[in-house]
Formats: sequence, C-alpha cells, structure tokens
Amino acid sequence: MKRLFCKKVLGGFALVLMGAFVAVPAAMAADVAGANISGFVDVSYSDADNSNSTFSLDQVEIDIEKDLSDKLSIRVDVNHLPDTALVFDDLIEQGYLTVKLDNIGTGLDVTLGKFNAPIGFELLDPVDMYQYSHALVFDNGLPTNLTGVMGAYKVSDMIDVAAYAVNGWDNSSDNNQSKTIGGRVGMNAMPGVNVGVSLITGTNETTTVDKRTVLDIDATITMIDNLTIGVEYNSGTEENANLTSDGDGEWTAFLLMGHYDLDDTYGVTARYDTFDDEHGSRLGNSVVEKQTALTLAGTMSLGDGAGLLAEWRRLDSNQNVFNGSTEDSTDTFAVEFTYSF
Repeated sequence: MKRLFCKKVLGGFALVLMGAFVAVPAAMAADVAGANISGFVDVSYSDADNSNSTFSLDQVEIDIEKDLSDKLSIRVDVNHLPDTALVFDDLIEQGYLTVKLDNIGTGLDVTLGKFNAPIGFELLDPVDMYQYSHALVFDNGLPTNLTGVMGAYKVSDMIDVAAYAVNGWDNSSDNNQSKTIGGRVGMNAMPGVNVGVSLITGTNETTTVDKRTVLDIDATITMIDNLTIGVEYNSGTEENANLTSDGDGEWTAFLLMGHYDLDDTYGVTARYDTFDDEHGSRLGNSVVEKQTALTLAGTMSLGDGAGLLAEWRRLDSNQNVFNGSTEDSTDTFAVEFTYSF
C-alpha cells in the first residue's frame, strides 16, 4: 500500500488532472506496438511551520519500455517537475538500453545510458514510497541518477551483484578523464531479510571537492505479515571540500522505518533518521551540525492505482539553521494524492 491519506478536495482536484493525463498514454499505446507504457501523477498540499502552505503538482511521469529482441530492450522515463526549465537532462529521468548476455553464466545484463542509482533503501518515485518526504540520507548522502554503463549478474538465488562506471553524481556528461565507479552486492540472507551493501567512489565534477566516497548498507525486513522494516547506514567522505574548518568533509547517517498494513486499505508508517554533517559539507548550511527527523504517516489505498497519504515531519538540528537561521527545528505537514497506471 503505497502513497495515501488525503483530503477529499485534493483527491477530486487530482482526479481531474489524472483523467486528462491518462488519455494521453492510452492513445500512445495504440501507436507504439509492443511497448509497455506506464506512469503516474503526484499532487500534494503542504504546510511548513503554519506559515507557508501550497498546493502543488509535484510530478508527472510517463515510462516507456520495449523489448527490441530477446537480447535487447529500451526504457525511457519522461518526468517533468514543476518550476523547472524544460531541459533535456531534467526531462528524461531515465533513458537506457539493456543488453542480455545469456551465454555468460546465469546471464549478465548490461545497461548503458542514464539510470536510477542502485543505492540505498528508499526509491526515487513517490509511488514507491511510504512517506511524502525522503529521508536525510537520501537527500544528502546519495546520488539520484547515474549516467554510464552498469553490469548486473545473479550469482545465485541468494546473491546478486552490480558494478558500474559513470560520470560522477547526477551528471549526464563529465568534465575530466576520471570516472566514478561503484557497485552493490544484494543478499537474501534468509526468508524475509534482504541486505544490500553499496560502495561508490570517484573524482567529483566540481572544483570544490576532489573525490567523494560513500559506503551504504541497507536492509529490508518482511518477516512479519503486513510489516515492512527498512534500515540504512550511510558513511561518506569528501576530499579537499574547501571547508573553513577542515580540508575534508565527513558524514554518517542512519535510517529506521516501519510500515504496517492494518488491512487492504489502511496503513501507518513511522521513520526516524539522522545525518551527522561532521564538517559542514553536505547539509548546505556551511556549519558543523547534526540533524534528526521524525516522520509519521497514514496511508490509504483507493484501488486501481490511486492512493492517499498524510504526513507530519519534525526536523531538528543542534544549530539554528531553520527559518532564517533563527530556529533549531521545523515542522511540515503534507497531504498527497498519487495515481499510477
């Protein structure tokens, strides 16, 4: 049960948008033979500290997948975010070719292009989330998209591996000869327990950081019926970050999330996460600080791809970095409607 709990007025508003949106891919499906077309609409209302409230069409996405042969497939995710220019790199969230090399062991999949970074517990799209907001580690400790080449191989029913060489973090093109490299080992440790260990390192594209390295460990636990538990540990360094306190940046982050389906319609979620910016290089406030966040959400499935969600999030810092650097905490309430097809 993903994305949920909302006001009727927002749901009605979103359904009007949804009706106009779904007509487009339905017509496209008749013209693109053999292609699988899906997508979603994401609409929300949010209020920060009872002082700044807004309705928002957060995302509109259309995903197109097609098998060109038994060994070659393509995927393109067209995703426009409000208040952003129609730049090609922002408009195409993903765009890649996948080559299936079945003659290599159990089968090697090689992906070339731009793809979501295979790192961490939380996923990018709202329809794959249990909350409205992402955790601090997702926003500050991980890349979102990578451009380059990736190989994925299933070693056994318990272990799969992936390795990649890309143009740094969230870069469609590179400005140096070095490439960022990384990989992930996924392990089905026991029934209901999946663990992933990721490492990514490489020369950064900017002039303020020479090299960035991140270790990330995530786990998804579904051993109890209707209960999903997510855990993540993240640690990173940035060499020569040009900080006033130190030449290098370091951080550690942690996430613990639990989602419980009360029945086929309703669910509840709680998430606690921290981010310790030990040299002030990642949170964007240019100060040494530690932030913690507590998030509570109620979810409701409306069926046929529709869902509602209501979230309260409290964000705290050990420094005054919110509301014009006058407060050490901030509260946000959000209501979200999503429809996926």
